[in-house]
Amino acid sequence: MPTNNGKQKELEMIVHLHNKHVNELSNNLRNLLTALYGVLDDNEIVKCELVEGFIKPDFVITYKGIQKYVSMKTGRAECIHEENIKNFILFLRSLGISRRTQQTILLYHYGDGTLDGSNDRRIEYNKLRLMLDPRIQEANEELNSTKELVLKVIERCLIMGALEKAIPIDCIYFGDYRFGEIATVRQITTHVKRKSWHWMKNLHIGPIQLRPHARYYNKEIKSEKRRQKLECYWANLSSDISYISSRYDY
Repeated sequence: MPTNNGKQKELEMIVHLHNKHVNELSNNLRNLLTALYGVLDDNEIVKCELVEGFIKPDFVITYKGIQKYVSMKTGRAECIHEENIKNFILFLRSLGISRRTQQTILLYHYGDGTLDGSNDRRIEYNKLRLMLDPRIQEANEELNSTKELVLKVIERCLIMGALEKAIPIDCIYFGDYRFGEIATVRQITTHVKRKSWHWMKNLHIGPIQLRPHARYYNKEIKSEKRRQKLECYWANLSSDISYISSRYDY
């Protein structure tokens, strides 16, 4: 079985970081460490290991005994989080999101006129989008009403994940061992606080847009698990990480 390309690039990062003195690292990898640790000691040895499990960090770097967790993105990656739709709705409910907005998200997710996907006839996307547009714009107003709310969703979808006591990331690294852009959690948080996404018409919370993993319009449902899965994606993530990296202090 061929190796997953993303996993292969993570392994390459580890090969080029693990058990290396700082003065042996490429400028690109030194930049990653500088973003995480500040001024570096050339004689210090760096450790790097994969992080196992379905959590946000992909690998952990240890420098002078301090661990920093990195989420690595490559290629055209935009999907940053997947979760059962009902669990995500319960999360939004805990943040005080109204029943009507919860229902709008469910109507959009299932696309069959129900809140649970129980109708056998699902609606074609363009027609569904037109039907729900007034409700989606109303939901967007509530979902983006405060920066505190948006940042809590960013924390769940990008930084921490949905698991209790999960390990949060310290930065996003977009690229490979040769070249990459680094955005720390501090930089991302500053960006979200300063920017507005009110121009966005799709169902969204800050920069994060919501969509079903599989709606199965006009076709047999091959996986109920996939149909119940919500995808949270950040459009143009690569260019945004590049902007954030260059715009804000680490």
